[in-house]
Amino acid sequence: MKHTIWSIVAVAVAVLSITSCIKDENEMSSSPECAIISFSVGNITSYVTEQQYDSEGNATDVVVTKTIAGSDIHFNIDHNTGHIFTVDSLPKWVDLSRVVPKFTSYGSVYNLASAEDDFYIYLTSGSDSIDFSKTVNLLCVATDGVSRKKYTVDIYKRTTDLDTLQWKFMQSDIRLSGEASIFVGEDKVIAFDKDGNGSDIYTETYINGGQEWSLPVAIPVESKSVQLFGGKYYGKGTDGRIYRADDMAAREWSKVSDMTVERLLSADSYYLYAYDGNKILATADMQTWIAQGTANLNMLPDSYVTTVAHQAKHNANIEHVIMAGLSANNADNAVVWYKQSAQGAENQMWSYIQITPDNTYGLPRLGHLSVTLYEGNLYAIGTEDGSYQHIYCSKDNGITWHKLSQQYPLPADLKAEDGRAILTAVGSRLWLIQENGKIWQGSIQ
Repeated sequence: MKHTIWSIVAVAVAVLSITSCIKDENEMSSSPECAIISFSVGNITSYVTEQQYDSEGNATDVVVTKTIAGSDIHFNIDHNTGHIFTVDSLPKWVDLSRVVPKFTSYGSVYNLASAEDDFYIYLTSGSDSIDFSKTVNLLCVATDGVSRKKYTVDIYKRTTDLDTLQWKFMQSDIRLSGEASIFVGEDKVIAFDKDGNGSDIYTETYINGGQEWSLPVAIPVESKSVQLFGGKYYGKGTDGRIYRADDMAAREWSKVSDMTVERLLSADSYYLYAYDGNKILATADMQTWIAQGTANLNMLPDSYVTTVAHQAKHNANIEHVIMAGLSANNADNAVVWYKQSAQGAENQMWSYIQITPDNTYGLPRLGHLSVTLYEGNLYAIGTEDGSYQHIYCSKDNGITWHKLSQQYPLPADLKAEDGRAILTAVGSRLWLIQENGKIWQGSIQ
């Protein structure tokens, strides 16, 4: 027996007559309004075959787990056509066969389970998974049981093996000194930097903009020392002590440690790392400090320093932490440091990744180096022979680096004479922020 949409709606009316909006204890109401007013999806986990390189540059196929956060996938809703679709295309490797949608609506939402029978199934937001590898058809039924509106939903992803990186230029009113530290919050991009007088400041812009930045605000810490730890910003003051800003909008920094340090190095979910001139130290509470490295300290980066931390693919309780930059003691390559971090366990010491005959694929010594984490891999840019030419990528947490092909170009109008360009990941996009105020936003299509 074939099922029709009206048989489903009849059931919906019976249910909705009980669950519709209550005006008071005795009076029930129904509404002809039917619309999906917001739409998102949960995290999408995929199992992907990738090439990984050993220390000699030999490639091996391995299966890895990759996850894209639902918060990084943005949808548009065209109410005129009933079309809901992703703003950016997802990577080709994303498995869309079991994706959990989240939505808010006027009325109840149903998923077309069988086009042949015109059969719809009630859909629970944040609970039921759907196969989004093809267009999904939804039906929104008003609480009056009569009004209805159809929607089609598309999650776009790249369909070719040869992806390309495309850039969009945006002129902004920001000016950077070249040593800025960039952080990405829930809805803002924040830059700690120096102004034209050499004073340390911070400024911010909204993620969905990037053109208008707030007026610079003075800060009492070294801008290039600032680290984000536990959702709060930490920096080294002129007295060598560590200060914290609980709320950047409040513009208040308070001393949280009497430990004297030369600089703050990095941070992950578990520890803040500092260098006291003799060793690398880690702290979780600003009171207890643990030695986390004493070897090769002459190779700590001293300029253009970038640090990133991300969750290990095989264990959610372990993080990979990478620190990269330039050192006056290494004229041939950039310097890269690595450690694993975990809570409640004896942590691995920081180690310097050396360039040896067994590992000749180090990160080149690029002028104005900038490194970021994007889609689980490290990307680096910098000048070569006085110009920006290539993007370098590491898929093994900074051990080996490989120049990307011409399918991953830098913007054609990115000129070294306009100053250093800082590469950072903002959700599903890459941003290039240059000293002269130019910004490019890029995505892999």
